[in-house]
Amino acid sequence: MFFLYLVLWLIFSMRFSVGIMIAGVLISAAIYRFACVHMDYKIVSDYKLVRKCFLAIRYALTLVWETAKAVISVLRIVFSPSMKVQPKIKFFRTGVKTDPVLAVLANSFTLMPGSVVVALEDGVFCIHCLDDSLVQNIENSVAVRQLRKFEE
Repeated sequence: MFFLYLVLWLIFSMRFSVGIMIAGVLISAAIYRFACVHMDYKIVSDYKLVRKCFLAIRYALTLVWETAKAVISVLRIVFSPSMKVQPKIKFFRTGVKTDPVLAVLANSFTLMPGSVVVALEDGVFCIHCLDDSLVQNIENSVAVRQLRKFEE
């Protein structure tokens, strides 16, 4: 949070000089100290917040990459008329426990071309996919592993 206060100070100052930077460091430190003493802020909780922000950015990048791979797979199916499509409904459990993370995961699977989450009940996903190859080993995919780290 200290760095957030400092960045806000620099943005609101609209100038950058040594004096403004020193004043920003002192004022940001004082505000952070006040927040720690009177508002029950802890450095550990700030560390966890920053870590979760980095995990969220990493997950978003992974989601973009996995979506691009799924688009290529679906395009291959669409433009290969001789390819035999095998639609499938798959039930699986990911090990993700909290409702918000389950919702993010369900939405992520639905965003992927060629798959739709039909149901999510008690942590068990029901996914309809265009082809069996799109959901192979989905319960241990990169996205699922990253969201498990987010729950820790």
